[in-house]
Amino acid sequence: MSRFLVMDVVFYGSSLNYDQGSGNYQELKKITRWDGRQYTVASRYALRYSLLETGRKLGLWKIAEGDKLARAGSGDNTVIQPATELLLSGEILKYPEFDLFGYLITSTTPQNFRSAPVKLSHAVSMTPFNYDALFNANLGLANRMRKVYGEMKPNPFTAEEHETFYQYSIVVDIDEIGKADVFITLSSNISLGRDDENKEIKMKIEDVIKEGDKVKFIFKKGKDTEEITQHNEVKLETFEKINKNLVHIRYSIPPEKQKERLKNLIRAVLNLKRSIKGREEDLRPRLLVLGIYKNAPYQTFKDRIELIDEYSEEEYDEIEEREEDGKKVVKIKHVVSKSKKPIFRIAGLSENTKEPEELDESKILSLIDDLFNSKEGEISKVVVFKDPSIEVKLE
Repeated sequence: MSRFLVMDVVFYGSSLNYDQGSGNYQELKKITRWDGRQYTVASRYALRYSLLETGRKLGLWKIAEGDKLARAGSGDNTVIQPATELLLSGEILKYPEFDLFGYLITSTTPQNFRSAPVKLSHAVSMTPFNYDALFNANLGLANRMRKVYGEMKPNPFTAEEHETFYQYSIVVDIDEIGKADVFITLSSNISLGRDDENKEIKMKIEDVIKEGDKVKFIFKKGKDTEEITQHNEVKLETFEKINKNLVHIRYSIPPEKQKERLKNLIRAVLNLKRSIKGREEDLRPRLLVLGIYKNAPYQTFKDRIELIDEYSEEEYDEIEEREEDGKKVVKIKHVVSKSKKPIFRIAGLSENTKEPEELDESKILSLIDDLFNSKEGEISKVVVFKDPSIEVKLE
């Protein structure tokens, strides 16, 4: 059975994902939950984009440049996808966006796809949306143009706003990181990009040859011949001719690179930022339930994390003693103290789970080292990390 890493994350953010809207009214993405109320959403696609951008800005990984991508199909049916050469050579494993989040390549026969080893849920607000909105206009630009052209009306618009805690989950199939399967049918036509006139270049695959621990693809079109060879940074794990026409190839990267890629993903989550409408939102976790599962079914606590109240109250009596007119006077004052720390309750954690630890990147990454260094059959582990700004109750 596979090893899994599960992260249930709570963060604080404001107005993170806008929908198409209508006219000059900008709507937030929303979803209706079981209680009949609407909650705002940052879609998993928005989270994926922000994770990739955060990792790129932090220097954790590179994203694929335009020349590593291709357009397949024609007209309105054109789709953007990784270039065929990237797949056949195994170079596609160099790019975490394809390795971690999957892909579909339609320009081969059969079509090649990769199920994402890293699965993200939508981030859903933990408090309902109350239809707060702000009215805006580009008044400054309009005033400048008015001095030159006379009357100039600003462009008004209304944007919905929601600032609260959000929650999402990440499930990582660790043993699928850094591995890619290629299925190719001999004598089929494969798209190898486009020419100077933007026409699709299609060539017939003549043969796939295994030379030592490397693979080479041979293509022909008339008198023209092309070759694609295995990228030098990937290893050939499997070369199998399923029948006389269908070939299966499996590439991989070394285990140390797999571990480092997983660590970089966690670093991106712990430092996640999202740029939206001129704002830089800090989406770092305030609460993180980290589950490590080896040879055991995994679980998520996403539906068991509850925001009880944004404030906590503590009642106590203050006793004051003083002298008045030579007599000792005792006064008892009842005090209600309000704390600004949000309180979260997590249900269903085992009795062996320790009290929440302070969010610390080095501690979290050390758990990944333990996972890769551990022996077969070790039990699962769930650890709760929290930011000092919140309180957590385990039940």
